[in-house]
Amino acid sequence: MTDPSAPPAAPRDLIERQLRVLGELAEIGLNLARAIERRAALAPTCEPSAEAPGAAQAMKGDVWLAYTRIARAVRLTLALQSRLIQDLQALDEAAERQRLGGCSNAARARKARVRRILARVIDAEIGDEAEAGRLAAEARERLEHDDIYGDVLTKPVGELIALICRDLGLSPDWSLLAEEAWAQAEIAGGAAQSPFVSPPGRRPDPPDPKAAVDPRPTEPRPTEPRRAEPQAASP
Repeated sequence: MTDPSAPPAAPRDLIERQLRVLGELAEIGLNLARAIERRAALAPTCEPSAEAPGAAQAMKGDVWLAYTRIARAVRLTLALQSRLIQDLQALDEAAERQRLGGCSNAARARKARVRRILARVIDAEIGDEAEAGRLAAEARERLEHDDIYGDVLTKPVGELIALICRDLGLSPDWSLLAEEAWAQAEIAGGAAQSPFVSPPGRRPDPPDPKAAVDPRPTEPRPTEPRRAEPQAASP
């Protein structure tokens, strides 16, 4: 007996349990149909008795009727299984749509945060209002194309800020940004690839080939005087 106080089963669990029951019923019906088929195959060997000449014919009719009923029950069971499988697939598709919708909402929130941070970076570095608007629009356009930076949910906010600032030619004050709440969260969480967190085992950056060179001319190294080779004595 089902406990009325128990919480209701989830739709997927209920459908899966119903599918298991229908599978057992279909197997039982199939076994009965095979048994009836074997009985019908043996029926012609049975000789009718003198007291009931139509008994053999009646037995054949009863066997056939039982077989058709069992076969119909098996067909209905399989039809119910197919319908439940379709319901199960619909549940999975709805769950996938909900998951993707949640990811879309999270991606929109992440992009909005990046745009707000970039707006502060641009306002602090760019004094021209028109140029600041152009950079903000370009940053927004880059965020909307996943083929540029990939999925925004797979990267820390700091990494996205660093990538966009690099592409737009901006030089943010990272020490100032590190004091903001989102940056403190990345530092506390040790977010990989964040500009505020140094990944373990990170190699030092290669030297810049355009680094300033000492302008003083390099004096040539003194050369050793060439030793005179001994000459052979003349005869």
